[in-house]
Amino acid sequence: MTKKWLYGRNVVLTGCSTGMGKEILLILVKKYGCNVMGIARNKAKLDELKAELGDKFSYRRFNISDSQAWKDFAQELEDMNFTTDILINNAGMIQPFSQYNDLTDDQIKKVVDTNLMSVVYACKAMLPTIKKSKYGYICNVASASAILPVGGESIYSATKGGVWALTECLAQELKGFGIGVSCVMPGPVKTDIYKAREGESGPKADSLVESIGITAATAGKRIVKAIRKRKVRVVTDGVARLMDFGMRVCPAFTCKATGSLIKKFSPRIKSFAPIYAEQFERKDEIKQTLKSRKKTVYKKVDQIPAGVFASDDLTDK
Repeated sequence: MTKKWLYGRNVVLTGCSTGMGKEILLILVKKYGCNVMGIARNKAKLDELKAELGDKFSYRRFNISDSQAWKDFAQELEDMNFTTDILINNAGMIQPFSQYNDLTDDQIKKVVDTNLMSVVYACKAMLPTIKKSKYGYICNVASASAILPVGGESIYSATKGGVWALTECLAQELKGFGIGVSCVMPGPVKTDIYKAREGESGPKADSLVESIGITAATAGKRIVKAIRKRKVRVVTDGVARLMDFGMRVCPAFTCKATGSLIKKFSPRIKSFAPIYAEQFERKDEIKQTLKSRKKTVYKKVDQIPAGVFASDDLTDK
């Protein structure tokens, strides 16, 4: 397919008001003359973008983790004869760094719904109209955490891994229709997503990202370039490539080493501190518990005492 296929296409883009989404939007409209229907929450920022971009940009505000909202949106686009050529699922959120068991049910649900279910619902609702396009394309933004899951980011890593798996499956299923599918794996990007962590605020909370992350503008350019080339797998930066290389060459060692490094530096980095705080606080107690293991190891079956269900009181009569 010609590399000029991207010019003038109709695009649906989530998370378009800030960060990578905003940069993708500006490139698509200003450089490629695309008609972009954006989805985001911040009305003030959306109105600013509308004033800047004019009739090439329109927006809707709805809950992207609501399946029915996506169905209604798809129907609205059909009624207005807007045939979607490209769907870009960019919106997402990141959990606070913490032990998995310290996350509340509400925190877990919010991350799963925003990062994974929104993509599931969007692809399901938009596929019928995308199949009508001569240039159909789906781009799902996952994370380098999908390649190398990171301790302290259990649910975030799980959702992004789910996005990656879904995207790979769609790429196989939709190839016969001529629909391109790509999964983007960014490493740290200097966006508001980190500043939006619960319990974190101010520049110090994001010092690690600021030191090793790429800018949203750089990420946006690389993502649009990958879409233009219709790449299936997009690793955007040096940190993500390093994670990818480690998991390809020696996955067991890479996972273990990553966990060890995060634990070692967690007391010095504000964002990482909650991950291993309990282990540091209970260090001596845990050490004694682990030592006592040898005293409770049975060498033969007949040494094992009666089971906990031996009492008649526990028997369902």
